[in-house]
Amino acid sequence: MNVDGNERPKVKMSRPNVLLVFAAGLVFFGLSILSRRIYAFFGLVVLIGITFPLAWDGITRQWQLLKSIKHNVGKSLGWGIGAGFITGLIGLSVLRDLGFPSNLGQQLLIGVPLWLLVISPFQELFFRGWMQTGLTDFLGKWKGLLIANVFFTVWHYLSPIVDLAPFPLRSRAGLISTFIAGLVYGYVYQHSENIIAPWLAHTISGILFIVFGAMDLTQVMN
Repeated sequence: MNVDGNERPKVKMSRPNVLLVFAAGLVFFGLSILSRRIYAFFGLVVLIGITFPLAWDGITRQWQLLKSIKHNVGKSLGWGIGAGFITGLIGLSVLRDLGFPSNLGQQLLIGVPLWLLVISPFQELFFRGWMQTGLTDFLGKWKGLLIANVFFTVWHYLSPIVDLAPFPLRSRAGLISTFIAGLVYGYVYQHSENIIAPWLAHTISGILFIVFGAMDLTQVMN
């Protein structure tokens, strides 16, 4: 129950919808793999990640994602900020060489809006707002969170991110830190019941990566 006493309605998904969750995940994976060969397809991956959960919200006429934005806003912002610094530090802990990039201003000028409006929302809307919600309603909150996070973690190794990011995704430490970060994002979404929390957390984590030289967006964009 939220702070104003209004309980957010739960949407129970039937078995075909759970199968749709897995099918959509496989399509998402397939396009991500293809985008490693034809990078232009990654734009389609991003577009699907943002529009498909919102379209499903409208098709079902539940508007669950949009309603969640109004739920526990203050709490969600607090959880998002805290989780962002925690996951950012977890990611930075696996790096040996840290330092402020010489073009930090340019990096932030590009990176802050890119993380806030593109990189974070397409992942969080798809993996948390849509996939985790569907799996949780059918399998329970912990199994749903865990399975959605497995999809989230594996996706990083199928997408162009694994080839372009300076962050050592291919290392064991990179795998573990990505999985733990995903668990944190999933937990704050589950706890706050507001997609803003993981969206903000993922954004802050990404900005920390830029500040400490773990991600060079100018190189990626070239």
